[in-house]
Amino acid sequence: MLETSVNTDYNNDLHDWASMEHQICCLAEAGFTHTQWIHDWSDEYMYSKSEMLQAGAVLKHYGVKGHSVHATEGGSRKDYTNANEYLRLAGADLLKNRIDLCTHIGANVMVLHMQLPFREFEKNESNMKDYYRQVYRSFDEIQGYAKAAGVKIALENLLLTPMKYQIDKYERIFDRYDDDFIGLCYDSGHASIMSQDNYYVFLEKYYDRLYATHLQDTDSIAPEKLNDERAVVMADAHRVPFTGVLDWNQIARWVAKAPIDLPADFEVGLKYGEAFESHEEEISLLKDCHERALRFHQMVLDAKASESVYD
Repeated sequence: MLETSVNTDYNNDLHDWASMEHQICCLAEAGFTHTQWIHDWSDEYMYSKSEMLQAGAVLKHYGVKGHSVHATEGGSRKDYTNANEYLRLAGADLLKNRIDLCTHIGANVMVLHMQLPFREFEKNESNMKDYYRQVYRSFDEIQGYAKAAGVKIALENLLLTPMKYQIDKYERIFDRYDDDFIGLCYDSGHASIMSQDNYYVFLEKYYDRLYATHLQDTDSIAPEKLNDERAVVMADAHRVPFTGVLDWNQIARWVAKAPIDLPADFEVGLKYGEAFESHEEEISLLKDCHERALRFHQMVLDAKASESVYD
């Protein structure tokens, strides 16, 4: 059976339960079998246990399986990388909260941003050491918690951070922590913007740690605009796959080699932040996305079959 997964916030990161339930209902109507729960990915919101139970109940009601959760890295009061020990500990608690959400919706992967203050790194090498010291403390503290819950963390490749720092991040983290704990979330759109020499370098280097995906398409960006933060963010189009610069056959081949639990997650924006003209338009766009997800899953299965022929 072909399976499909897309983000819960395909139209907007809404925060009221009626709107969130509406989007999940629409995912089911369009035919999606799985979803990545992304609501509240960018702030410091802590889910209560009753809300986690509600999230699981809503997904079960509509027959959509929780596949992964996009965690939040926090903010000014909760930040697992913060030099202030109290704020760092609060950030670690926030990560544990999202691990708990994973268990309540049946997800086994938590996607996480790890923003790098690279401009501070460039000022003084000790700034990098101080930053990673705090990151290690947080990951050391949550490692047992995540493993006991059966949840892996997948660090996403990001916008704006130069590639040398992103690669260094993965090298450090993967050298320190085993593959039962931390791996990669490949965001294809981010890679198409930041990794212009090779959109697939993260997959080539770390496919054996690939636990989650954010599959989306873009037109990339002119290299001379990479230092223009607004231009970079605007280029992160989150269009449905097969509409931009990426080679989806190549991505499918790497996903086929990876230990990721299929289906791969799409992360798209359908008229993001704008109201649909009608329910019919919303479902039509979702069904188009679903057909593309089916196509990609078949490509992955074909690549797996092709690999097995030569084994």
